Amino acid sequence: MNGNYNRKNVMILNVTLKMILRSWWRNKVFFLVSVASLALGLACTNLLMTYFVHEHGLEGRNPDRDRIVFLRQDDPMNEGKRVAYAAADIPQRLKDSYAEVEDYLRLGKSDMLSCKVDGQKVDGNLILLSADTTLTRFFDYRTAQGSLEQVLHRPDQVALSAACARKLFGGGEAFGRHIEVQSESRGRQTYQVAAVLEERGQSLLRFDMLTAQTSDYWGGPTLLKLSPGADAVRLTDKINADQVPTLMPGQTKYHLDPLEAVCFTTLDDASQQTLDYICQTPVQTLYISLLAAVLILVIACCNYTNMSLSRLLQQLRMIHVEKLMGGTLRSIRLQLFGDAFLTVVLAFILSMLLVNDCLAMFNGLLGSRLTMGFFFSSRMLPWLLVFVLVMSVVPAWYISRRLSRLSFSQYRTLYGGRRKQRFVAVLVTVQFAISIGLLLATLTARRQMRLTERQADRYADCIEIGDGFGAPLAPLKAEIEKRVQGIESVTLSNGPVLNAWIRQLTVKCPDGSEVHTNLLALEGDTSLLHTLRMEQLSGERPARLLEQMARPVLVNESFVRQLVPAGTDPVGRSLREFDAEADDSLAVVAGVVRDFSVNSLEEAVTPLVVSLLSESGLQKAACLQIRLRPESRTEALQQIESVWDEMNPGQPFRYTDMHREFMGRNEKVLSLSHLLTFYALIGLLLTGFGLFGIAWYATRQRIREISIRKVHGATRRQIIWLLNKPFCLYAAVAYVLAMPVAWWLMQRWLEQFAYRAPLSVGIFVWPLVVVWGVSALIVCLQGWMLSRVKAVEAMKNE
Repeated sequence: MNGNYNRKNVMILNVTLKMILRSWWRNKVFFLVSVASLALGLACTNLLMTYFVHEHGLEGRNPDRDRIVFLRQDDPMNEGKRVAYAAADIPQRLKDSYAEVEDYLRLGKSDMLSCKVDGQKVDGNLILLSADTTLTRFFDYRTAQGSLEQVLHRPDQVALSAACARKLFGGGEAFGRHIEVQSESRGRQTYQVAAVLEERGQSLLRFDMLTAQTSDYWGGPTLLKLSPGADAVRLTDKINADQVPTLMPGQTKYHLDPLEAVCFTTLDDASQQTLDYICQTPVQTLYISLLAAVLILVIACCNYTNMSLSRLLQQLRMIHVEKLMGGTLRSIRLQLFGDAFLTVVLAFILSMLLVNDCLAMFNGLLGSRLTMGFFFSSRMLPWLLVFVLVMSVVPAWYISRRLSRLSFSQYRTLYGGRRKQRFVAVLVTVQFAISIGLLLATLTARRQMRLTERQADRYADCIEIGDGFGAPLAPLKAEIEKRVQGIESVTLSNGPVLNAWIRQLTVKCPDGSEVHTNLLALEGDTSLLHTLRMEQLSGERPARLLEQMARPVLVNESFVRQLVPAGTDPVGRSLREFDAEADDSLAVVAGVVRDFSVNSLEEAVTPLVVSLLSESGLQKAACLQIRLRPESRTEALQQIESVWDEMNPGQPFRYTDMHREFMGRNEKVLSLSHLLTFYALIGLLLTGFGLFGIAWYATRQRIREISIRKVHGATRRQIIWLLNKPFCLYAAVAYVLAMPVAWWLMQRWLEQFAYRAPLSVGIFVWPLVVVWGVSALIVCLQGWMLSRVKAVEAMKNE
């Protein structure tokens, strides 16, 4: 009996599957469009949802996560900001003095100048991190080879991440090999690879090489592990009440902040300390990503709904025939349920294949470390399965439950005619509104990005050699000018530009209050303005100024606004009249230069003093700024490196690409611009898919009407306009709905920038033009194809 029952069920399933496949083939245009748009939408949604979960779940498997805090203190150079720093002896002092501190972990990074394996130089920036032996009591790193405990006790040994081991040694054995590293803090040192670490998902720390802390460690970021039940706020009050030494005793205080305080940067924390060995993600990027995922999914669901309704209207003809031929309600429900369920499951499988292909590009776009393994991990896979089950079971259950009881005429009454037109109009309008909103956001972000790029143009093809602390570089400058071709300008200076000397100033306001600001100081020869393309607004040429004055200085517009009384001309006046703490009593303000940014555009340009020094004043200068000719950049760099190697044997050649450094400081706006551009294009593509399917269905439903119009003399242009008119109306309504919301959101985003790109009229017109253009192109193509059909033949077929 059971055998017959099972065979009957198998036969029903086979017949149902055949009917589903036959339906897919018969309506292949609708099926392909709905599956493609749903797969693309699910891929984007899965990718962004997984990114959100991954970043929010850093150290999610660490049982001590909630007890680990960053020891931070007030930044003496940026009022209201905090810096993750403690002197070398402070953590041990805290552990000895307070029972709430169970353990501590001090971290340090060595700026790597070069890395060699078997005498061959390895290209790429590698992070060499040093840590205390307590690292394993904070984080559960597992080794594929060797012992991490041994590495943390031996400063001459190193542990490699799995990715670094592959990069340095390919498929060869890494354990026991030697790596020659030269860094600024440790000099030249050879490390033995004593451990290779397994990949650790959602790790707080990011590094390529890990070694032990040395005895000359002077301070850096510190993590504390608190005792169970310890109150971080009360402990902070105790530490500050006991006046534990800070960077500026009596003026700055300590803070015990959770991991999120350092890992997630906020809009009001523009100058938060950047630690490239700590996973740090802008909060706005996380939530904009999540919002984009929802919007893309909405567009995909609108497409799927439109296509499903259109396809089911045709499919119900066959179902009605099945009813007349004796088909049971159970078999019809199973067919409807299976059709919708398998469509979503197929789209989900295709979406995961798309994710696999796009993951590397996505990681490069946002600087994330997602892997396909995380998608199938216990932290993510259950959510993805629940998501796809809801997406597949709920619509399938509704369709099978609702439509299986309807006759064909009842379905035409409920889902056809004007009711279906209104429903389609709502879905299309929603798609248009989302596309218009994404386009406006993209154009706004790209305009801000172009403003950033214009500010960065002054640093294009500029490199910087030295940091101001090394040996004098005047001889190197002379040799470079003599031997290297392809150089536009060379400047000898006392320090770097993008990391210029900073001094804090107290500015008195007219109302008697005081405001703290920073003062940047640059010291260089007379070619400094030309090399950095500074625009001089007043004063003589730099070379002329040195002939006229002993200590000429130039100030920027911000200096004049903040430090010079209104209506006062600073040119020709002593610098000390405006800056009482100026070191040089002979310094005279000889001119004003236009403001230019050295940091993110989120920060206002600070007051700047440029000291022009003679050759005698630059004898100990240890920094060079060089502007290369773009057409011979590569050759010039090679020649400069050759000169360096001759004059500084044994010291690796290192330079800073000033343009890349400046753009890196504005990475947030660049990442957001690229992200929004990517998803605006995806949104337009999905909207195009939906319009194609809707237009395909609409034109074929109106063949008889259009044929009659043609018989009565309607032209091809009139027919195309007839089909386009409703979509133009939908786009206009969507524009009115979307524009105020998108404009308000982007205004809020722009508030974080001290310098904002102006929003022109075109930025509000282009989204509507693009959406109109896409819809017109697709609908016109369908109308043109339909207008070529002979009226008599079309009416015969109908």
